[in-house]
Amino acid sequence: MLKRIIAFIFGICVLLTDLSQKKYTDFAEISKSKAASAPTLENLYINPEGQTLPEIIIFYDSVNPCFRCPQTIELIIKILKENYNGQIHAYLIDINRHPEFISAFNLSTTLNLVLIRISDGASFGYKKITDLTAGINDIPSYTQMLTEKIDNFLSIQAEN
Repeated sequence: MLKRIIAFIFGICVLLTDLSQKKYTDFAEISKSKAASAPTLENLYINPEGQTLPEIIIFYDSVNPCFRCPQTIELIIKILKENYNGQIHAYLIDINRHPEFISAFNLSTTLNLVLIRISDGASFGYKKITDLTAGINDIPSYTQMLTEKIDNFLSIQAEN
C-alpha cells in the first residue's frame, strides 16, 4: 500500500512539473497546430491571477482509439468549455506518448478523464472517470451525467 501511495505522489509531482514546463498538450495549443484535427478549447484555460485551479486531463489512446472516442472527446471538450470556463485547467494527453500515466492513474481503457485536486500548487487527490463513451448518443443525458460528476468533484474542491 505504501508503495502505491509513493508511486501516486511521485506520478502527480512529475505531472505537475511537466505541466508547468508545457510537456503536454494544452487545449489552447491544439488550435495553433496546422495539423490539428481535434477540436480545441482556445482561450478557455487562462488561469486568473493568483488562483489555484483543479486540473482535468483527457487521456486518450492514439494507437488503438475506440470507435466513439473522437466524438466523445469532442463532446467532453464542448461540455468543459460551456460549463467550466475559468474554473479549471484542462489537457489532452496521448497515453502512447506518455505511458508513465498509465500506472500513475491506473488507466485501463482507451479514454479516461482524470480530475486532480490542487492546493497551493500541490496535488492532494484525484478522481478517474471511465466508460466515457457509454450514453454518448443521448447528448443531454450525457452532459448532465458528466457535469454532475465534475460538479461533485469541484464542490469537494471548494470545501478543502
